[in-house]
Amino acid sequence: MSLSEQDRTEAVAHYVIARSDVRKLGATKLNKVLWYADLEAYRRLGHSITGQRSYEKRQHGPVPNKIVVSLRRLERAGKIATRDVAISGGRTVREHIWLKQPDLSAFTADEIDILNEAIGWVCNGHTAKSISDLSHDALWRNAEIGEQIPIGAATVTPDEIGGDDMKWAIAELKKHAA
Repeated sequence: MSLSEQDRTEAVAHYVIARSDVRKLGATKLNKVLWYADLEAYRRLGHSITGQRSYEKRQHGPVPNKIVVSLRRLERAGKIATRDVAISGGRTVREHIWLKQPDLSAFTADEIDILNEAIGWVCNGHTAKSISDLSHDALWRNAEIGEQIPIGAATVTPDEIGGDDMKWAIAELKKHAA
């Protein structure tokens, strides 16, 4: 089944909400599960799960385009409910509660596996602050608020060039210079 980018984002958000512990998935973590799942899917499968090609830079990290529209559509369809819950320090967290089972027919088993991995990693291994801070990489820091961050560019991880790499590169240069 082929879905539009908006419909895929909505379906992925619904799945993540339905499969996550409501106490461990606020708005920030939802955005990060989608971000990291899309990055991993792009690395492994060559495409994002949501269908998004880029995310919008926001204060707390990359955010799927029109995620608020997706969440409102899920609410209107009776698939999720959203509430703000008071937490320590006078702060609130936005919780999403699933009301209907998500439809997985548009997703492959590999995509679902990646989503499950991202849910576990983000929800069980991080606080909203720690995962937000982690998403503030060099690409995010160099973008302006509201600017698009391409998923393909975000999957590139800089690495140090070591001695063997340098020897190979010098040998290749010499070969082609002759």
